[in-house]
Amino acid sequence: MGKHEGSDESAPADAVDSTQDSHDQDGHDQDSHDQDGHDQDGHNTETLTDESGSAQTGADGYPHEEQAVSTISEVLGAPKFWVLPVLLVVVIMSFMAALYMGAIADPERNLHDFPIALANQDNGGEVPNADGGTDKQNYGDQIAKGIIDEAAKSGIAVHKTDRTTALNELNTGKVYGVVIISPNFTNKAVALGQSAVLQAKPEKLPIDIYINRGSGTFASAITTTFSERVSTQVNKQVGDQLTQSVREQLAKANVPFSGAAQLALSQPVDVRTVEPNPLPEGSGNGLSAFYYTLLLILAGFTGAMMVSIVVDAALGQTPIEFGPFYQLRLRLPISRWGTLAAKWTIMLLIAFIQSALYVGVCTAVGTSLPNAFVLWTYSVLVIFAVGVSAASAMAVFGNPGLILNLVFFVILGLPSSGGTVPLEASPRLFAWIASVEPMHLVYLGVRSILYFDADWDAGLGRAVIQTIVGLIVGGLLGWVGTKYYDHKGWHRFPGGMRLSPRMAKIFDGGSGSLPTITTPAPQHVAGVAGASVRKREASTGTHVGAHEREPGDSGSGSG
Repeated sequence: MGKHEGSDESAPADAVDSTQDSHDQDGHDQDSHDQDGHDQDGHNTETLTDESGSAQTGADGYPHEEQAVSTISEVLGAPKFWVLPVLLVVVIMSFMAALYMGAIADPERNLHDFPIALANQDNGGEVPNADGGTDKQNYGDQIAKGIIDEAAKSGIAVHKTDRTTALNELNTGKVYGVVIISPNFTNKAVALGQSAVLQAKPEKLPIDIYINRGSGTFASAITTTFSERVSTQVNKQVGDQLTQSVREQLAKANVPFSGAAQLALSQPVDVRTVEPNPLPEGSGNGLSAFYYTLLLILAGFTGAMMVSIVVDAALGQTPIEFGPFYQLRLRLPISRWGTLAAKWTIMLLIAFIQSALYVGVCTAVGTSLPNAFVLWTYSVLVIFAVGVSAASAMAVFGNPGLILNLVFFVILGLPSSGGTVPLEASPRLFAWIASVEPMHLVYLGVRSILYFDADWDAGLGRAVIQTIVGLIVGGLLGWVGTKYYDHKGWHRFPGGMRLSPRMAKIFDGGSGSLPTITTPAPQHVAGVAGASVRKREASTGTHVGAHEREPGDSGSGSG
């Protein structure tokens, strides 16, 4: 192959071995290895072996040229090498498209159970009839019934209550709007009919619809549209009643019904949209809560991913790469649980610092923060809870944990958050997703802090409690999972565990033809690894050949 295998020149120029910097004080070569698979500085070395256990690597640790070419050709020629990543990306991205576009495609059609409160303050009155007498009627009740029945046809759930309760529900985000029918509505309607006949200046009947943009921009838009429909409906209903009543009275008195009077009675009601608690400047028209929620989720999710990469690289579990620079450090003998605990500790520090920076950045750019300290406190809780859960998923599930985190925290979280399109205007599926998704809960908490004066009943209480529950569940997942792996002796080094025949078939087709990397185990876990092999041999009646034993498992069975 042109070069001697034992020479340093046989290694690629850009390759940086895990023992690159491990020269002793006497100037020993980094590629000098002892018979135990360690170099003279005690570093673990990797050996490429075939099925017979014969070495297939040169002194530089890389496969011989013939074996390398054969292995690369076999890997690149396998269909799963090309199909698996394509299939994975296509499926996940298509799933994301279905969720996102399905959530916003037709809010009007998806509208369901959209909460609106109605307070009727009208006590009724005496309404003239055709016989010259009066009847006891309540125009307010008639209007309320008409509004409720008509709203139900479009997916809006209007419920009757008193004025105080209705406004309290609005100010805590429990309803998106409030309809208030003014006191003495019936008597005012009768007076309006009389003034129209007498050609006096008629005074329109007031109906107020209260909105709160803190409940969400899109929700406010739906409520405003609802207000316009109520105006059309009520004016027709009351106008027809008044016109009919006045027409009968004038006909009995043989008095003509002027066009001016008819015009005045055709639009008798003034439906006004009122915002009792307008959002302050710097609220992004009610979107600042959603974007801040997104920042918290990303800080926990992506933060845990970045921390995992850095920590694993520092512990020698994964390589460090900066451009062409590549380094795989010495694998430190640390347990899975110890590694996860270190990541959790770092995430806690990040939560404190990042939350403070978020508050500082928002203040600097002019975002309204009426409860900055409460927001910082809750932000610390959210970032830490999401970070712990994400790190636990990666520790327990490995690489699939990255995909699980992406799906759970982002793909499912964004359309079910309720921050842009309310859940009541999305397919019912998203309401179920939101019940277990952290982003919706976090949004309720942030919205309460920013727009509802940190009211515990405005969603903050529920958000805090369920965030703590999520933190506990995520922590238990990581603790139980890593402790179990450590107990079983499934350590994080090549050869630390063997795949079952079924799993081996999935990953390498069960051919056993591909070379494998084995690394001597650290001394303090070698006994655990060896014991696991001996236990498996005793239970199955099989024998593991010398080349198949766990690193550190000697032929005598000693640890």
